[in-house]
Formats: sequence, C-alpha cells, structure tokens
Amino acid sequence: MSEDTKSTKRNYEDLTKVPDLLELWKKMYFKTEEACSGISKEFVASKTFVDMLDQARDQYLSHHKLSEQFLDQYYDNNPVPSKKDIARVAELVIALEDKVDNLDIQIMDNINIMAKSMLKLVDSQQASRDEAVKFREEIQNLNEKLDYIEAELKRLVQQLKSDPETISHEETM
Repeated sequence: MSEDTKSTKRNYEDLTKVPDLLELWKKMYFKTEEACSGISKEFVASKTFVDMLDQARDQYLSHHKLSEQFLDQYYDNNPVPSKKDIARVAELVIALEDKVDNLDIQIMDNINIMAKSMLKLVDSQQASRDEAVKFREEIQNLNEKLDYIEAELKRLVQQLKSDPETISHEETM
C-alpha cells in the first residue's frame, strides 16, 4: 500500500501543479514568431508583393503629380509670396527702421544745436540789454552834465550881460 499510495500521491501532485505561465507564453511567442516570419518571408519574396509595391508607388506618384498640378494652378490664380519675397520685404523694413532711427538721431542733434544756439542768443541779448542800460545811464549822466553846463553857461551869459567886468575879474583870478 505504501507504493500505491506513493504513486497516487505523485499522480495527484502532478495533476495539481500550477503551470508556469511565463514559460508557456515564451513557447507560444517563439512558435508564433517562427510561423509569422516564415509566412512574411515567403510573401516578401513573392512576385505579388513586388507588384503591390509597384502599384502603391505608381499611385503615390500620380497623386503627387496631381497635387503639384493643383498647387501650381492655385498659385497661378492666387499669388502667394515666396520666402525670398518675404525676406526681401523684411530687409526693406529693417533698412527703413535704420533710416528712421538715423533721422531721429539727426533731429535730436539738430534740436540740441538749436537749443544751444537759442541759449547763446538769449545770453547775448541779455548782455546787449545790460550794455544798453549802461549806455542809457551814461547818456543820462552826460545829459545831466550837459544840462548843468548849459545852465552854467546861461548863468554866465546872463552875468556877462548884466555886468561884463565881473567875469573878467573872475577869469584873472
């Protein structure tokens, strides 16, 4: 009984073992890969595959040619600027910006020069005004002296008319 029980136990243990799923998956994968790669190799080597590739190429080229024709027709009807056109416009804009910047600098320089000239003119006018005031004061002083001299001359003339001898005595003294 011991041998019978041992053998049944072994059979039972063999039946109750959990299969290794990873190992089963690997076996299935490699067998499937082998079968698929064999079929793929046969198909790629066949004349049918080459004919299919030729047909796909021809369809692509005809579609490409048709697309180019449509684009050419569209561009003829609706002119769109090219990269060169856009680059040229960008260059013109940059050149214009440079010219505007240069004009701005020149205008600022001219304004500064004009401001300095005006300041010099104001200073010159102030100096001229000061000189004119001094001249007026000197002329006023000269007028006062002339008035005094004239008054003295009139007095002397009056005195002379009234008493001519007194003046001659005063001159001799």
